[in-house]
Amino acid sequence: MQRSDQGVRYSVGTLTYTKVGLVWLFFWLLWGDFCFTLMEAVVPSIVPLKLKELGAPNWLMAMLLTSIPGILNSVMNPIISTASDRHRGPRGRRIPFMLYATPFIAAALCLVGLSPDIAQWLHRTPLVRATGWSAAAVTVGTMAVTLVFFRFCEMFIGTVFWYFFNDVVPKQFLARFLGLFRMVGCGAGALYNAFVFPHALTHMRLIFLGAGALYFTGFMLMCTRVKEGQYPPPDPYPDGGRMRLLTVITTYLRQCLCHRIYVFFFLTNVFLTLAWVVGVFSVFLSLSLGLTLKQIGMINGAVGVAFTLLTYPAGALADRVHPLRLLLWVSFVQFLYYPINFIWLFTHYSPEVNFRLYIVISVIGLPMGLIYTAVSFPMFMRILPQSHFGQFCSFNALCSASAGIVGGVLAGAFLDRMRRLFPDAVYGQYFCYRFNPVWLVAWLSLNLICLTLLYREWLRLGGEKAYTPPGEVAVSSSGAEHKEKAVCAE
Repeated sequence: MQRSDQGVRYSVGTLTYTKVGLVWLFFWLLWGDFCFTLMEAVVPSIVPLKLKELGAPNWLMAMLLTSIPGILNSVMNPIISTASDRHRGPRGRRIPFMLYATPFIAAALCLVGLSPDIAQWLHRTPLVRATGWSAAAVTVGTMAVTLVFFRFCEMFIGTVFWYFFNDVVPKQFLARFLGLFRMVGCGAGALYNAFVFPHALTHMRLIFLGAGALYFTGFMLMCTRVKEGQYPPPDPYPDGGRMRLLTVITTYLRQCLCHRIYVFFFLTNVFLTLAWVVGVFSVFLSLSLGLTLKQIGMINGAVGVAFTLLTYPAGALADRVHPLRLLLWVSFVQFLYYPINFIWLFTHYSPEVNFRLYIVISVIGLPMGLIYTAVSFPMFMRILPQSHFGQFCSFNALCSASAGIVGGVLAGAFLDRMRRLFPDAVYGQYFCYRFNPVWLVAWLSLNLICLTLLYREWLRLGGEKAYTPPGEVAVSSSGAEHKEKAVCAE
């Protein structure tokens, strides 16, 4: 499929494709995206409901769903990314990491779904019974262990999958592929929310087992049907010990923070992460309004369908307006939009009225969320230096993961505090989660300030007509020392 001498050919690296081969490439990559999206959807949507049903506190849910994944991302992302960049093998440098991790991820999904059954068996063993733990506590502990195992395995694919496209998709088709990629992801999410999520608590075991089986079959097919090309050998590591490691770390930090526009860029994403850590509790806000899981799934599914259909128009808009300028305007409008959700703190309408209001508010926010999603990654590409794009994205991921670690615990503590101030017995079940928008708006205000400073610095450096990322260097025959100096130049 990958190589052919017949007809028109398109190349990327040492790979060449005919038109038919390119269609098959897109098919298998998008099929992998479909399976990947469903795999990523089940844990954050179902596990919070199950943990809440078992009586787990908010701080524990935040730690399991945001802080621990953030810690794993901070530690493993640079290691896996670097190892993948430098790996050379018969299957390429990306596929081995995805191929060999897939069985473990599928097994981990199944274990999460079987956690209540495993916990029930453990609770009957003499050792566990001697601890005096309740069945619910054992189940929470079992789910915690299986979740950590899942997140550990998922890091290998969650990191490398995004680098894979740049190695196998011809450059002239990359933007169109990413548009299709977003459409398939939104479509998969819409199908999941509409037909699977409403049965989250009644059929948890079946959903996780099905997701594991689909992911194993689908992703293994993608990994075996898509081929990578040949890469030049990686640069050898220089000799050295601890001093070399310290030099590498300080050089890494110095390059990423060599100009204040990058500092504003990283701070913008840090505050955005802190704002959205509360998203893990969004389903409980909906439940506090009297909405059912079926209604929540229907709304989320409809939003997903709209995202799917409007992704291309939003991308076309992003092509006509610089993504940073568009992102600033959308962020400002969103900052004015989100306080609408404060209405839930001061009203006690019937579930039917709340359902209609929820739909109206979701429809109002849809265009802004769509545009924001469409322009976020293009903004990265226009602001950061292309010659060190992976390095800067890695540092951004580290900063965001660190913010997620701290923010997850703080958000859980904040909501627990709100529950003590506004007890369920007086204000109704899950009332504390109506303070989610308060947390969101507070951090988005800091995000907007940093984004404004980023925009002003971008204008100062030339704006749309003359901006060149500080430290950008062209690939040439010049020496490595010259490139290092250029990266840190102001």
